[in-house]
Amino acid sequence: MKLCAFWPVVLLAGLAFAAVGSASADEPLDLIPADHLLCWTGRPFPDTAPPTDEESPSVLATLLDVGTRIAGRPLDGKTQLAVRLLEAFGLMIRYPHALALIDAQAKPVGPDGLGRRVDRLRFALIVQTGGKSEPFRRIIQKIVNEQTDNQQASLQRKKAHRWSYQELKDSRLPDWCVIAWGDIGEHFVLTIGAEVWPLIASVGAGEKPALSRDPWVVAARTTLNPKPRIEIYAATRAIRERLDPLVDGRATGFFKAWHADNMDRSHWALGFDGRALYCIAHILNNDEKTARRIYADPKIRNKRLLATIPDTARYAIYRVPVGKIVPRLISSWLATRSPEVRQSAEQAWARIQAEYGFDAERDLLAHLGRYAVMHNDPPHPLHVPLAMTTLVEIRSEPARVRQTLETICRAWQTGLERANEQNSVPNPALLRRADDGVWNIQFGPFAGPAWTVTDRFIISSWSPTALRSYLSKVGDKVGQRKP
Repeated sequence: MKLCAFWPVVLLAGLAFAAVGSASADEPLDLIPADHLLCWTGRPFPDTAPPTDEESPSVLATLLDVGTRIAGRPLDGKTQLAVRLLEAFGLMIRYPHALALIDAQAKPVGPDGLGRRVDRLRFALIVQTGGKSEPFRRIIQKIVNEQTDNQQASLQRKKAHRWSYQELKDSRLPDWCVIAWGDIGEHFVLTIGAEVWPLIASVGAGEKPALSRDPWVVAARTTLNPKPRIEIYAATRAIRERLDPLVDGRATGFFKAWHADNMDRSHWALGFDGRALYCIAHILNNDEKTARRIYADPKIRNKRLLATIPDTARYAIYRVPVGKIVPRLISSWLATRSPEVRQSAEQAWARIQAEYGFDAERDLLAHLGRYAVMHNDPPHPLHVPLAMTTLVEIRSEPARVRQTLETICRAWQTGLERANEQNSVPNPALLRRADDGVWNIQFGPFAGPAWTVTDRFIISSWSPTALRSYLSKVGDKVGQRKP
């Protein structure tokens, strides 16, 4: 009798032990392996809600479908895929999500063995749908219908731990390019790469460590309040070690351009304190010391800057040396190109400066200030997160800054026109200047981004209409303009 009475206690203890051994995923980061290269995780902005069960297709999906019909002819495979990925992106940002590059490797090819070809790529997308993943499955079904056929593709239903998933292989693709998708609890999981979906399932089952439970990550995240909307994790040392053989050392060149070639790992967080955004980085260097750096500070109370922000807008005030950031941005991009492309770009830039009689460092960058303001007024109709209005502070000699930027734009405009005259297939991108001094990129029927200059700021927004709407609202608070 005593033994029988004890069985409920034993049973409860066993269930408790099983619960500890089976990890739960409360957020997408709980399913990302701790051993990764790069990870982005995000939560919807306050005015971006997930679709309801009764909701019709998203505005973006409707525009894409209508646009493909207007084109009047079938789109090629790559364009179709780009359209579907854009549709998936527009849906993804309405949910908590994580994107992770888990691994990448290459093998030598060619008679001399100096060429490189991707031999392994492992990628995962995790979306917290609450178990309602049908919108994503519909997009995948469109991709399958458009990109594959029964003779060359095979679709199998598989199981990893207690979760079922589907796996797609196509004989036209490399062996490593295996696409799989399925639900793990309330999360939709899409993976690219051999055995990646089972790896994510192992993390969900508690057999593999999750990035969210890494001690260094936990320590960095506990300092953040309120909770961030966007987080970026970069295993920078692992990126250099694994990608340098793939890209001939360009990964190290990229980080060196940012003076970060001794960085071991980093965590970047962006979140809101009221209307103001914070941007905080935790950086672990090779000396095993973690540095905490604040780039956007909600506590900044500069009245001249705050006056440029509409009362209802969310905003960020970055304290960064813009004149130094721009050259590093360009250098980091060039570091990812081949030596021939880098040399050609540097020579072309030197030739343009000599031909048009300006020095970008002396006449433009040296006169920019230490602050940049970003805000979401006017809001983008599709709630694209990075569709912002930006103001870069001009510290001195605004007339020289304006003239130099005008000259650079004129040179760019002339270069595009010359290229279109010489090429049999014209570049669809054009550069236009309106009589009121607003410049914008024109790509077919789409206009934007757009920019202009006052005696206090270089101001840009996601379209000419958006920029003019903001300027009419804020008036002289951003300084005087000269068309």
